[in-house]
Amino acid sequence: MKPAPIDHADGGRTPRPVTVRRIVTASLAMLLVGIAAGLLWIRLADPARWEVRDGGIVLTEAAARGQFSVVVVFVLIGLIASLIWGWVATWTLADLGWLLVPFVLVVTSVAAVVAWRVGVELGPPPPATVTGMSVGDRIPSQLAVDGLAAFLVWPIAGLVGVVGATWSGARSSD
Repeated sequence: MKPAPIDHADGGRTPRPVTVRRIVTASLAMLLVGIAAGLLWIRLADPARWEVRDGGIVLTEAAARGQFSVVVVFVLIGLIASLIWGWVATWTLADLGWLLVPFVLVVTSVAAVVAWRVGVELGPPPPATVTGMSVGDRIPSQLAVDGLAAFLVWPIAGLVGVVGATWSGARSSD
């Protein structure tokens, strides 16, 4: 499969610019992927569970490992989604040229934030806000991403998709 050919409106001298519609469509597609990724994150993540005790709620050391797994799931979902989207964006928007790189960086970064906000807003509430619990009950932690590195995986994976699609297109045209 080769990247989309550049359409020359004047017989081959000047490339016709990429339509705004294709750029908007690609952007909206990745933002929808971000929403779906946030919902998938809620579904797959297994957050730490706080235990209700006489003195309040406590996060045991064994349960604290769940917080790390929440971040790992977020990173893996973003890695896969951004890699695929970066690859597809390269094939569909090849005529953007070098502008594809900042475009992929921005759109995948925004999608990462969208996925994170969907997970935080629609996932479990903060344990301190849960009412009606009795001693011995376990309350899931709110989904959280504590560092910037998890968010940086999304645009890096998108760029890997761009490089992979570009490289495979160059190899297949030889």
